Amino acid sequence: MPELRPVAVIAALQEEAHALVRRMPRSESVGPRLSVWDSGGLVVMVAGVGKVAAAMAAQYACDVFKPRCVIAIGLAGGVEDDARPGQVIVATGAVQHDMDGRPLTAAKGVIPGLGLAIIAADAAVAEKLLIAARFESKDARPGLVLTGDRIVSSRSVRGGLVKDFPDAACIDMETAAVAQVAHLNGLPWSALRVMSDSADETFDLRRVVGFGIGTAANLFESIIQSVVDEL
Repeated sequence: MPELRPVAVIAALQEEAHALVRRMPRSESVGPRLSVWDSGGLVVMVAGVGKVAAAMAAQYACDVFKPRCVIAIGLAGGVEDDARPGQVIVATGAVQHDMDGRPLTAAKGVIPGLGLAIIAADAAVAEKLLIAARFESKDARPGLVLTGDRIVSSRSVRGGLVKDFPDAACIDMETAAVAQVAHLNGLPWSALRVMSDSADETFDLRRVVGFGIGTAANLFESIIQSVVDEL
């Protein structure tokens, strides 16, 4: 019987992944600037912040571990003033809000050569994650993730992004990059993002990181471990 291919999980920060990996062995396969843990059925990578780091990790996962699906995890900013810290967003799709290939493309967000703005998550993977997430957080919900290479800490910037992408559920810096790599490799994907702030002037780095170490990291661990065998 062939060995089951693993689920690959990609986080930007050690603080987001520490609860998930605390009982996992380090992998002997060490990618470029990647921290990797491998339990056989689950591979976790800490890639670094931003789209390039996330894309590098996602491709490395595809090439080395041949996963059956990939999941991006991490913190996210809300799209409203009253964003609730701790709310879980399960990605149904992702878009690069800072991708603007016009006039090569017809609209902002569309990726030249792909002709897509929103890269859809795998419906089955997203549904399983959502069911698991709702056991941990009653207000967990599906939604579109906006990704770009900036920390959004301004109401005016946030408002501009929501105007461009009105279906947005949250804002992060990695998910759409993982999604694009997964799409190009024919790999099912989704993401778990936990709201840490309102993406406005109230952003406080120390508070956000502390939230990631505590509440968010434990949510990621509980959700992933409860569903990993079903993905």
